[in-house]
Amino acid sequence: MLKPLLIFSTVMMLVGCAEQPTDVHEEYRHRLAKFVSIAQTSDVALESWPQFDYSELAPSTTISLIQLGQLNHCQLAGHIASHNNQLGKVATPSELFKYHIRFIQLVEPCLKHPKTIHLNTDLKQALADARTQKVHMASVYFNNILAREPELTRMTTLSASQLGFEEQAGKVQSQEALELLAQIADNIEAENFNAIDPVELTAALSSLNNNDYVRKLLTSTRAHIALNNALTLALEDINISENICPPNRANSDTVILHNIFNMFYIKQLQPYQAHLSGDLQRLTPLLARIWQFMPDTDNPKTRVFGSIQRTSLLQQLKQASKNHVLWWQNFYKQCDIKPV
Repeated sequence: MLKPLLIFSTVMMLVGCAEQPTDVHEEYRHRLAKFVSIAQTSDVALESWPQFDYSELAPSTTISLIQLGQLNHCQLAGHIASHNNQLGKVATPSELFKYHIRFIQLVEPCLKHPKTIHLNTDLKQALADARTQKVHMASVYFNNILAREPELTRMTTLSASQLGFEEQAGKVQSQEALELLAQIADNIEAENFNAIDPVELTAALSSLNNNDYVRKLLTSTRAHIALNNALTLALEDINISENICPPNRANSDTVILHNIFNMFYIKQLQPYQAHLSGDLQRLTPLLARIWQFMPDTDNPKTRVFGSIQRTSLLQQLKQASKNHVLWWQNFYKQCDIKPV
């Protein structure tokens, strides 16, 4: 069983610390609990998501040292030699990906070189077979980056903190990095390997290094879905006409409740959750392109994009907000007050 890593159960109002959106949500619930019969604090836990699987790679077609010596007229020979000397079995998934993509790019010019034409058929066939194998495995090499490189794996793990109300740090860099990765994935799908610049992968990972924007966005979204749903569920257990505004009885609490809703949810939480929705709408299509080769199993891909059994994270957030507002609309209707 997956263990909850974050628990939002108490209001943390520390002197000198910026007020966090989940703190505001809990204070919102705490204030409501003084006038309606609900628990003062929520007990919301977020579980870690299953991560992407790493695929062990089958042995590549080998080029012997003797054969490699016959290719000194090609850039490919230096590329292979550099890989064998510097990387070997300790190469990271991103470095392996760059090696294989560059190999694919260099094979055809090598085979067309005048000095290659006169080489033995076995060597030329070995080069062609190696290229075919690497083309076939390109999406697997790319997936392994998503499964192992920390800049990417940490995006779908829980963040200890959340996006602040006005936080922008890392947002632009995250989007730019995801756009680079998405374009690489699209070129793999189209087998347009010459359009891939391996340096762009390095640039993308560099932009995502120590950049928690996407991680905070996903964690904050999940937290506010859970908090909205928990509070709405608690409020739905209340009989509004009997417990809040019974007929023929004056009740000043209705105005207080309206003020609490307006102060915390309408003015603070609703705009913040709309901000989360807006960022998800921009970044989710990029993640879809990046994760296009991943299977549709119970991993971050289906958790974010949804499936037949599961709605997307964006739709969950919109629905949680809608359901909460619907309860308040019913409150205003039954208590016959205007939500001004």
